[in-house]
Amino acid sequence: MNRQAIGTCGLCTALIMVFLCSLMIGEVFVPPTQVITAISGGEAPLGFFVTELRLPRAWAAVVVGAGLGAAGAITQSMLRNPLASPDIIGVTAGAGLAAVALLATGSGLPVLLAAWSLPLAAALGGTLAGLAVVWLSWSGGIVVRRVVLVGLGINAGLGAVTSWLLVQADLPGLNSALTWLAGSLNAVQGPALTAVTILTGIGLFAAVMAGRPLALLRFDEHTARALGLRVPAARVALFVIAVLMASVTTALVGTVAFVAFVAPQLALALLRTEGPPPLGGALAGGIIMLAADLMATRAFPTALPVGLITSFVGVPFLLWILLRRSRV
Repeated sequence: MNRQAIGTCGLCTALIMVFLCSLMIGEVFVPPTQVITAISGGEAPLGFFVTELRLPRAWAAVVVGAGLGAAGAITQSMLRNPLASPDIIGVTAGAGLAAVALLATGSGLPVLLAAWSLPLAAALGGTLAGLAVVWLSWSGGIVVRRVVLVGLGINAGLGAVTSWLLVQADLPGLNSALTWLAGSLNAVQGPALTAVTILTGIGLFAAVMAGRPLALLRFDEHTARALGLRVPAARVALFVIAVLMASVTTALVGTVAFVAFVAPQLALALLRTEGPPPLGGALAGGIIMLAADLMATRAFPTALPVGLITSFVGVPFLLWILLRRSRV
């Protein structure tokens, strides 16, 4: 077996182990045998804690981490820049602004769609932010060197508008908006989780199937064209996949920072591929989200939003990347 296969197996094993730990550990410890019995459909004395309380939360962490990790791997690999992840170039900021606008104003969609108003608003906001990055970076195609700079500007602008909305919000809307912005797995709902799981799975499958175009985009544009790739179309298609995955996963749990940035780089370091791999990024993202949620809920006297933990890890990692690139 080569290094990539071994590394992928290692990531899968680590993901399964952390997933099982998240089902076992809590105020009531559930033995591994009962966890396996419960998730396989059997009856276990403590099965309620596994199937009703912990399993949806753990699965949501895996889905969100996988979606963000794969989306970050696509953008970082396609644009050949570790800073080009959806949470840095404004996609999650767009989702956050749309959700805060909905929560702070107290408005929503008709009653029939009330349960879906927040996810739909967040997904739409993230998608529009991604389209704005593409439009402002376009010159006969997506200009790679513009994307990060444009994205940082959009991120800052959307963040400023979000802050203004928070200042204007009344207390109930403010509390809801702040909780959502911090990123939390507490309010994950079954139908929304199912929908995001399906959409993330489709996006991840598309990303894996687009392995050859993604690999060619790691070369310069002239080389990719010489090898038969339609560069503008490939970049747009891959960017749309990444934006949609980041938007729908953000819509489920809120703005979880730095997972899309850290996970692909972790997978790249472990697998030693030519660029951040989408599948490896998805596996690493799931591990990061599960581990962060375990720490957020079990390591402190009061449970914290998972987004705070990922930010604590992501900020030093971002500074390290910036310092390393400045020395090159």
